[in-house]
Amino acid sequence: MAKKGLTKEIIITTALSQIEEKGLSAFSMRNLAASLNVQVSSLYNHIQGQNDLLVEIGIYAINMLTELEEAAITDKLQDEALFSLADTYRQFAKEHTELYRIIMGVHTLNIPLLESAAEKIAKPILRVISDYGIEGDLQIHYQRLLRSIMHGFFAHENSGGFSVSDTNKDTSYRFAIECVAVRMKAEEDVSYENR
Repeated sequence: MAKKGLTKEIIITTALSQIEEKGLSAFSMRNLAASLNVQVSSLYNHIQGQNDLLVEIGIYAINMLTELEEAAITDKLQDEALFSLADTYRQFAKEHTELYRIIMGVHTLNIPLLESAAEKIAKPILRVISDYGIEGDLQIHYQRLLRSIMHGFFAHENSGGFSVSDTNKDTSYRFAIECVAVRMKAEEDVSYENR
């Protein structure tokens, strides 16, 4: 029988807090139950198991990032939207590193529901790229390039990279995004017939 007052939402919210505070590697159902002052078996009255809970957390994290992306580009076009999106993406990864790791690990879990949800992250990025008049396969190429830059920069920065120089990292990040912006604006002058 479910403990009075315990709900799936409370379980998810508490699990999210624990993961963000201590990391996914330190998370366990036993610790979660202890923090809620219930037996582990009580959790299973609301969720099927740890994998089910991680799916819920993954969807939450994906929705959170997507909503932030959408808000970042609202009423903005081209460079303004691009820089706002890129800054928001990096800020999310820095402030919610453990949730970001879950998002980046979605495809290794082989859970169709999560993979489908993760596709939403690309939609705001594709919308920004389309503002530059880029369509078709080229849009996908730029989406992959931009996500690689945003993720790669954060991953390197988060692992302690960029320590050789005191040059401002924010400026370096903006420079990287600006390179993409300049290249996208130059697309109309480039021929792709031989690619």
